[in-house]
Order: sequence, then structure tokens, then C-alpha cells
Amino acid sequence: MSLSLLRGELWEGILPGVLRQLYVGRGTGVLAFTMADEQRSLRLQHGHIVSADTNVREDRMGEVLVRHGLLSQADLKRATGFVLRDKKRLGVVLVELGLLDQAGLEDAVALHVREVLGKIFAWNQGSYEFREAPEGEASQGAVTLRLSTGELILHAARSVQDPDVVRYNLGDIDRVLDLSADPLLRFQKITLTPADGYVLSRVDGTLSAREVLELIPLPEVETQRSLFGLLSTGVVEFRPGPPKRKAVAEPLRKLPEVEPQPAFVEPEPEIVLDAEPVAAAAADTEPASADPRRLEILEAFEGLKQRTHFEVLGISRDATEAQVKEAYFRLAKRYHPDVHHDPALSDLRGNLEEVFIRLGEAYEVLRNPRIRASYERSLAEPVAPAAPVLDPGLEEEMAKQSIRKAERSMAQEKFWEAIQLLEPAISRVDGKFKQAGRVMLARAYARNPNWVKQGEELLLTVIQEDPKNVQAYLALGGIYRSGGLRNRAITMFRKALELEPEHGEALEQLNALAPDPPPSAEGGLLKKLLRKGRDS
Repeated sequence: MSLSLLRGELWEGILPGVLRQLYVGRGTGVLAFTMADEQRSLRLQHGHIVSADTNVREDRMGEVLVRHGLLSQADLKRATGFVLRDKKRLGVVLVELGLLDQAGLEDAVALHVREVLGKIFAWNQGSYEFREAPEGEASQGAVTLRLSTGELILHAARSVQDPDVVRYNLGDIDRVLDLSADPLLRFQKITLTPADGYVLSRVDGTLSAREVLELIPLPEVETQRSLFGLLSTGVVEFRPGPPKRKAVAEPLRKLPEVEPQPAFVEPEPEIVLDAEPVAAAAADTEPASADPRRLEILEAFEGLKQRTHFEVLGISRDATEAQVKEAYFRLAKRYHPDVHHDPALSDLRGNLEEVFIRLGEAYEVLRNPRIRASYERSLAEPVAPAAPVLDPGLEEEMAKQSIRKAERSMAQEKFWEAIQLLEPAISRVDGKFKQAGRVMLARAYARNPNWVKQGEELLLTVIQEDPKNVQAYLALGGIYRSGGLRNRAITMFRKALELEPEHGEALEQLNALAPDPPPSAEGGLLKKLLRKGRDS
């Protein structure tokens, strides 16, 4: 989904996924949340949260600082006068007045972000929307927070208290777990609890989530929530492929005795996840202000665009695929964007971002033998002219034919065949054909436990663009009902009925889920129809 289309309804469990998507997509702009008259927002720069805002007076940064004893009410009143007179942000004024130094300002902004996020995490209704912004606009007044976005996502996941929501987000736990193949996610700086460490230590690319959870000597709810948090940050992920069949006769492997570890308390240490499957690597002990580290980053950035992919990764032209991967992961860890949370390196954030992106581009080209061969030829040959483009009208008609054929495949329960037809087709059509194809594709995805979340996201996109799409609400209700989320399913089926009061499938589903539904906005007519459906 495009970041510009990232919007929808807010409920418990959805925020970690939204934050992760913006982090991976390196989003720059404002993520706004609304519930009734309350508004809260997060400003992001290249996926990193840099500040928060709200229209609730007691939750504004000044009031938060007063509440925590970091600023007097008199000083806040004086600073507010300058804010109104000079049209400056409160943080800038506090520094100018000598009430905070730069380090204190960073701490104040981080505290405010935590407070605002804490309120958003508690919401189980409302809406969210991401508004992209130009780089310059988003960076105005921004400071470098001393906590990573991964840390905030993990905090969001841990705040989900409903076990049903956690289990739904985990999906099919018979799928095999592995460490993330994306260094951006794998090498985040996050603080782990002992439960997180237990879970992470068992992820080796061979065990299913169910097997991992059964090996942990902790309450099931706690280990499920820990796994949900690690999946939400993207540190671990489900491997592609079918779920793993559990051998009934095979006894579970017993977890070795592990010395109990105390829970982390504030101030929490920052732990860097290593590439190997261990609970957590030791914190980076290199001095933050070391000049060699700064020189290393600046040297890597200098002349970046003129270097070949081989030079960027520091390998020879005859490097093997394994050597390409080894070089990429070693350098991606070294130049991970989270490094900029070190106050001594915060001014190099832009340099780190460009180095990291360039490393990824080099790796994507050199790890694929076919693309690599083409790239190697291009180093000595001129670029070939672009291939001719098909007539747009003909291309659209071919896509419509694919959607019609996919409809027949769905009727014959050939869901994989339908997916193969729909995925390339829906990007080449517009209007009703596009939305019908998306709904059909989401229904096909939902037939595979591994792709249920993908189907859900696609339907939410359809509803955002076409709020009167009855079929999308019905399909989404079906996904929620299958996932055990009864209240969400009822909400979707009721929305379908609001649009088409006589819709038979919606009435049937509501009759099964809500024997005594309350009167809706349609009044007596809808109530009569619902009773008629129950009595028939």
C-alpha cells in the first residue's frame, strides 16, 4: 500500500503494524489520529518519530514537563508568551530562555512522545491518516530522539491487552519463524524483556511459532504477547511456504534451565539485536563521541553516487553470492539508521540514510545472478533504449478479461489460479473493475492462513477509497469472523446492511453472530428486517 493511502479505522492491535509500515517505508510526514474531538499526531522523518502534538491542553509538551517536575508553571507561562509573540515552537523558546539545554530538549520531546503514544495506545476506536510532507517541512524544529522507532513499536505491541487480538494478529502459529532478512528491521536497537529474550533465542528458521511458544517456561499469554511484539517490530518474521505439520509422536524438546533474569526498569538499557539467533547482543560499548566513527560514516558517504555496486559493498567483481550477502549484512549493521540516535552522531542522520539505501540497492542487484549479469554488462556498455509500451487501451481490456476469468476460477475454488490472474490485472484498471478485482483478490488471499492479513489490508484500502462498497464490508466481516473477532465482524456486517438493508448474506451473518442486535440508524425498518431474518 502506498504511504499516501495509509489511513483507516483505529482499534486495538492495529497501531504497531501502521508504525512498522511507516518505518520500513521511510515515511516523512505526519501520522494523525482522531477520536471525537481529540486529535493527536506524530511527526516522522525517514521513518523516525521526531515529535508529537495534540489539541488536548493537559497533554501538550509544556503541561507534561510541569507534571513531571521538569518545568515550573511560572516558566511555562513566560515561555508561552514568547511562543505566541514570535510564532516559535515551545522547545526552541525553552532553549533560548536557558530553561533547557539541547540534551534536555531531546529528553523533553522523547517524554512527550511517550505520553502522547500512551494515550493513543489506549484508544480502541477513532481513525488514523498519514499525510506525507516535503523533507524540509517535516524536519523543521525536529530533534533526534534518544529512542528508536523500533522501541516505540515494541511499546505499542506490549500495550495490547486483549489476548484475542494478540492471537488474531499472530495468525497461523504453525508457520516457521525466522530472523528478518531485512537488516533495517533485524538490527534495530530495542530493549528486550526476559520473555523476549527467551522467544528470540529459539527462533532458528526451523521451528514453528507453536513449537517456540511451547518451549518457553512462561505463561502462554505472556509468550504470545512477546512474540507479537517481535513480529510487530519485524525483528522476526514468518518464513514463506506452507505451515509446518507437527509430528504427533515427536516429544517436545525441553528448554535448558536458564537463570531467571530481572525485568528491565527505567532507565532501560539499549540492546542491539545481533545477526545470530541469541536473546540479545551486548550493548555497543564504543564511545559515542569517538572521532573514528564519524570519519568512517563521512568517508562512506563521500563519492557514494560515483561508486559501483561492488565498490559500495567493498568486494571484488568475482565475489560469490555468499560473499555479497556477508558484505551487505556486515555493512548494513554498521550503517543502520538507528545509529543516529547516538547524540554524537545525530547530525549525520542524512548521511546514514543515504549510505544505508545505497547498500540496499547494491545488494538487490548483485544477489540476483540475472540482474547482476546485466549490471556488469552495463558497466562497459551504453544503456539500451526502453522497450516499447503496450497501448493503454489494449492493456486495460486484457486486464478486464483476466478479472472476468479470475471470477470463474473463484467459483471453481481455484484460488491460487485466481490470485495469479488478479495480482497483475488490478494495477491496470480503474473504477468498479479495480475495486471488484481487489475484493476478489482479498477473498482469495483469505483462503490461505499465511495471507489473511494481506487480504485484510487490501479490503481496508478498498473501503477507504470506496466507503459504500458492500462486498468489501462482507469480505472483511468474513475474515474477522473466521479469526474469532466477533465484534469487528458484527460491525462490518452491520455496515453492509446500512448500505443495503435487504442484503441476505449480511442478515444471515448477523443472525448467527448477534441474535439480538440493537436498533441501528435505519430505525424500525432495519429492526423489522433483522427480526424477519431470525424468524424465517
